[in-house]
Amino acid sequence: MILRDNFYIKIKFNLRNNMKKVLLIILAGMFALTSAYAQPSFTLGVGLNKGVFAAEGKEDNFDESGSLKTTTVEYGAFEDTYASIYLEMGNEVGSIGLSYQDDVSTPTNVNEVGGLPGDNSATSTVSASFDDVITVYGLINLPMNTYLKAGIVNGDISVNETQKSGNTYKDQDLEGYVFGVGYQHEADAANIRFELLGHTYDDVTANNGVATSGNHNKITVSDMIGANAHISLNKSF
Repeated sequence: MILRDNFYIKIKFNLRNNMKKVLLIILAGMFALTSAYAQPSFTLGVGLNKGVFAAEGKEDNFDESGSLKTTTVEYGAFEDTYASIYLEMGNEVGSIGLSYQDDVSTPTNVNEVGGLPGDNSATSTVSASFDDVITVYGLINLPMNTYLKAGIVNGDISVNETQKSGNTYKDQDLEGYVFGVGYQHEADAANIRFELLGHTYDDVTANNGVATSGNHNKITVSDMIGANAHISLNKSF
């Protein structure tokens, strides 16, 4: 079982690293291609997104001696609506772009950890959010104003948990990938863009105390995926 799990982790790690290298090469090539034209166009846009996200969460609770006491595993999904802005440089072949999105937050989960019902000292609340998410991406134009999109995502993931102990979690790096298809309706005043995108993210681990000893919790978020519908207005100049 251990050998199989280690093999799975190694394969997963290598696939993600190779995917990042391929995307970086593609983005670098598209940058060179768009820069080669004397006057590439620039596009500035603002959009609205409806996203659905899912992940597996594992929480390990350690006692004062640093020994594992309990483990809880849950799989959950949530949805959120968030805004985004983007800037692109491109030509008739394709574009490269940079986008920034508003924070994405999970619902707050309330757990009774002991004591009488309604006793705030015995209640633990947990929520998480994706903060300061930036995506570097490339678009490849297709016929009939459609296009393919792929990019690299980077940001922070914040775990917000209130406990009687007062321990908190530090923000962790959020890294992942986005891919999908889109359509743009062009008009004189402004262009309207529609996209359907998928997301995949690297695993994240956070500790709310000293990781090697003492009473603390460790949260591991794995198999994070998502999908969102995007609509935006943009102007090329």
